[in-house]
Amino acid sequence: MTHTFDGICPICEYKTQFRAETPWYRDYLFCSHCHSIPRERAFAYCLKTFIPNWRSMVLHECAPEDRGISARMRREAKQYIGSHFFADVPRGQMHKGYRSENLEALTFDDNSIDIHCHLDVLEHVNRPDLCFAEMHRTLRPGGHIIFTTPIIAGKLKTERKAKIDENGVTFFGEPEYHGNPIDADGSPVTFHYGSDLADLILSWIPGASVRMITLNDQGIGVLGAYREVFVVTTPGGTQPSLIRRLSMRLDRLRGNGMRKFLRQQKMKQMIRGKVGRPA
Repeated sequence: MTHTFDGICPICEYKTQFRAETPWYRDYLFCSHCHSIPRERAFAYCLKTFIPNWRSMVLHECAPEDRGISARMRREAKQYIGSHFFADVPRGQMHKGYRSENLEALTFDDNSIDIHCHLDVLEHVNRPDLCFAEMHRTLRPGGHIIFTTPIIAGKLKTERKAKIDENGVTFFGEPEYHGNPIDADGSPVTFHYGSDLADLILSWIPGASVRMITLNDQGIGVLGAYREVFVVTTPGGTQPSLIRRLSMRLDRLRGNGMRKFLRQQKMKQMIRGKVGRPA
């Protein structure tokens, strides 16, 4: 039986029909135009809603696909960086157009990225706490982490399902694998996340803002299981941008205009009563 819904795709932005030949919409409710699936469209909707100026930012995407929102970000973000976990390529080097990175030990400089993003990656990492520590380290103050990962319905507490070490993968129960864009064997599922994930993120990045958005909207083709999108904003969102703007202004004024500029600023402060008059 074919399931169809009319709407506008938030990725290709075409008036389209979302079609599935199965009731498992999560992986099979395709946009008739760009062939995106629900979690990609949910991600695109949240990216546009919460980070509307993403195109001008330094954007790092971990484990991108060659379709949907990944293709659009790569095409439109001026400073897009895509990366994969290439086991046999040194970290930080380029391979087949992508940077070799481990989300648990990134090679990016401190305060060098505006947005980290990934779709259904977090359930495959070994140490999510290290992932968030590394993303936080490399983000500029006020930077963003936006991602999807399955949240198990009714599950209150996150559960580890496997661990990865020098001996390989050890499963705690039935082995579970998901698709991997660079490995036909797939990736082992290491965690089943519960409703406590937002609290865990706050423990890993104290002071952050964490939003968990669950859309259920046939008009944008977001239906089915595991629709959650997380948008994490690190502390210090407004001050750094103000400092950068002032710094650029000072750079332009350096030279014969610097002293005049400082005198003008001090005079304005004195008039507003923010500093005392000189003795």
